[in-house]
Amino acid sequence: MLVVLAGCRGANGAVVNALINTSIAMGSAAAQRAAGGCYATCPVGTTCDEATGYCLPLPCRGRCRSDERCVELGLEERCESLALPEGGLDVRPAPPPATPSDAPRKDPVPSP
Repeated sequence: MLVVLAGCRGANGAVVNALINTSIAMGSAAAQRAAGGCYATCPVGTTCDEATGYCLPLPCRGRCRSDERCVELGLEERCESLALPEGGLDVRPAPPPATPSDAPRKDPVPSP
């Protein structure tokens, strides 16, 4: 190590700085992994696999909304609406508003 450091004096310390920065990065990654996290901070669209320590991509890179699902078609991924087959939507009517018990009730009028 001393020979490497002695040879780096002519390079204005660039190699020494690279060695120091690499050592700091490796120590930080090891500490983060020892705490149960990934080796690095996972970017948007990925999640940490705690078993391996690597960042894994989310389906559709996490772009789908809560009312969509990710569909893989070969090499392509896309978000699709959570609709029923043949384009039918699952729509349920809203519950009737609460009415006071003393309000008069009207009989339903049959539709023509």
